[in-house]
Amino acid sequence: MSLRRQCYEWRNVSQSKNFLITPLGSTNNEFDNVILNAYPVSAVSYQLGTADEKQFWCVIPIANNQVVDIFNGDIGNNLDIPGQLKAYQFIVLDGIAVYPEKFNAQIIVNTTRYFQDPDGVPSRDGGISGNVVPFPNGAPPTDASTLARGRLGGIMNYDYKEGLQPPVIIKPGDRWAVEVKNNSGEVWPYAEGTLALKTATDLKVARCFIKYLLIDGADSIVAQRLIEAGWPLTVENLWRYKQDLIKTHLYAGMAELPEAIENARRKV
Repeated sequence: MSLRRQCYEWRNVSQSKNFLITPLGSTNNEFDNVILNAYPVSAVSYQLGTADEKQFWCVIPIANNQVVDIFNGDIGNNLDIPGQLKAYQFIVLDGIAVYPEKFNAQIIVNTTRYFQDPDGVPSRDGGISGNVVPFPNGAPPTDASTLARGRLGGIMNYDYKEGLQPPVIIKPGDRWAVEVKNNSGEVWPYAEGTLALKTATDLKVARCFIKYLLIDGADSIVAQRLIEAGWPLTVENLWRYKQDLIKTHLYAGMAELPEAIENARRKV
């Protein structure tokens, strides 16, 4: 397929090194910081299951002001290669969200950072805030008590309901990445070696979500034509361009021949 909707979700969750559980009172967390080319499940309560089935998923702590590449940052689920497009691919990145609300997310294409401060300097906070683009939409605030979360409601995305406008266009051969930064003022969710890292619930799992349109194959040629013409790179415009191209060729075949060709002697 030449047009594909894609998404990627990062979480600071990984697995125990030996798939074994240390005693309940122990603070020894034997787990890897990263899991490659796989999506981990969220942390499961330590008390669930039999002794052999108890949790082997752990939350990886993120220090205050620490910046993590969600593709290759060695925390949580990662890819084994950086994000890079082939010579016949385009990406239209039009959606990003992050949790908790005190985390920020930044899009990077080659050496350019998408979110900037008014003075033109890349965002000093590390990008767009989870207060603006929460994930999931309606996520509860982390600083509310457990009892109050249900009454306060969640943080809603009002400003970016339709995604990033304009979207980020990533061209063939470009290298791209997405980073998250912890601006909570403390280690998230707990300090390294804390037993609670093994018992943390979903509310203590950091997340970053992106969605984008991948254009490859013959449609990448159409995408290049749209960019040169100054048209927005959308699915609708890609289809419209191809339809207009087909119509042009059909009408060209139906056009009347010039008089010189019409009256010329024909060979049998």
